[in-house]
Amino acid sequence: MRDQHQARMSPWSRRLLVLEAMIWLLIARTAIACIPFTRIGKYLGTLQPPSSRSIPEDIQRDPIHHIAWAINRAANMLPFRMVCLPRGLAAWQMLHRRQLPGHLHFGVVKDACATISSHAWLDVCGVEVIGYPEAYDCVEIGYYAR
Repeated sequence: MRDQHQARMSPWSRRLLVLEAMIWLLIARTAIACIPFTRIGKYLGTLQPPSSRSIPEDIQRDPIHHIAWAINRAANMLPFRMVCLPRGLAAWQMLHRRQLPGHLHFGVVKDACATISSHAWLDVCGVEVIGYPEAYDCVEIGYYAR
């Protein structure tokens, strides 16, 4: 069953959005593999301490949901595994191109075996984009915002 947000988009719009998502995912994956994260972080801005944000009532949710859908669809179509960070970076760039204020969060989670792992997730003023529901189990370290 198609997601209700995608039902409002034409088939060509969906295809172009998935193609754009694939391109940004590949760029993000390549950047993560080739560039130290300190340089990527400078591109993202300054790491901010964790804080709570409310969702503005006038935020346009459809473009946010379309980007989330396209990133996840494209990531599942690619022949290699796309984890949270390349998904978050790709969605961050797609949001930026549409002048939407994304917040790229970084956090850690400890599982039942006491193993600590990191996680990245993205929202737009509290509207979930990438990395949920795993983000709910994380302790946020900080976030980047434009």
